[in-house]
Amino acid sequence: MKKIPDDHSILSFSLNSKLHEELKIRLYYDEISTQSEFFRFCVESYLHRDPLFMDFLDDYKINKKVQSKKRATKSRQLRQAGAKTLKDLALSEGDIQNIFDILEEELPEL
Repeated sequence: MKKIPDDHSILSFSLNSKLHEELKIRLYYDEISTQSEFFRFCVESYLHRDPLFMDFLDDYKINKKVQSKKRATKSRQLRQAGAKTLKDLALSEGDIQNIFDILEEELPEL
């Protein structure tokens, strides 16, 4: 078994054996090498609020009645408004690169 780095945590949960088999087959079919890779990706997508993952999560919350449709819609609208505000106020990757290009031209010794 691989040694777990000190700065990592181990997550565990139970899953119906049939679902676990189906998951392993699906991961193999989709060429995802390990279950850990899959779950790490899900966690990172959730924490980084990946739009596709958040749409999936909103749908899940509504269909499983974890959250009302009204509240899920409000959450989605707030995320969209926040993203628009960031876009309106923040520098894009292109803007940042342009600033570095200008600095490099003006101050080549850096």
